[in-house]
Order: sequence, then structure tokens, then C-alpha cells
Amino acid sequence: MKKLMFIAAVAALGIGMTGCVGAGGPCTTSALGIGGIIDENRAPASFNIDNSVKPAKCGRATSKGIVLYTSGDSSIKAAMDNGGITKVHHIDYEVFNIFNVFSKATTIVWGE
Repeated sequence: MKKLMFIAAVAALGIGMTGCVGAGGPCTTSALGIGGIIDENRAPASFNIDNSVKPAKCGRATSKGIVLYTSGDSSIKAAMDNGGITKVHHIDYEVFNIFNVFSKATTIVWGE
């Protein structure tokens, strides 16, 4: 019983410390929902679309996490730099999560 309590406490701690790469990630849970074991979603950011900018280029930036360790830069700035984008048309997010043991959050920026 003590072993089960310890495992539950470690799991709860891991879930709380995954940051932006955790369940839901940068996407809001109200827009996407949370999967039970595997969670794979794509959603637009809450930013307005700028129709004066053409979505000719795409830039991606990804962060990954495993149990209590996360790394990477999934910021909008990093995605813009990776795609050579100076003006933003719109932003999307992708989140992949397996029971908060492995998580990946990707920011996708469209623009010129």
C-alpha cells in the first residue's frame, strides 16, 4: 500500500511540473479536452488573424518533456525565426501527450 501511495504521489508531482508541455499544453483544455491516456490535439491560438499578411511561410518550434524533465523552445519567436517570418498571419498549436510521461508541444506560426 505504501508503494502504491508513493507511485501516486510521484505521478501527481510529475503532472504538476510538466509546464507548457503537459496535458493541454499551450492549448486551452476547454477548446480541446484532455484524453485519458493519449492526448493529441491541434488548435488555433486565441490571436486574431491578420488578413493583411499572407500565410506564405510556416515556422515550427517544439518543446518535449519526459516525466519530470522538459526541454526546448516552443515560443512564438522561435517559430518565427525557424520559418524566417517577420509578419504573423496566424498561430496554431499542436500537443501530443502520453499520460504525462511523454509530452510534446509545438507552436506553428504562419506569415511572411
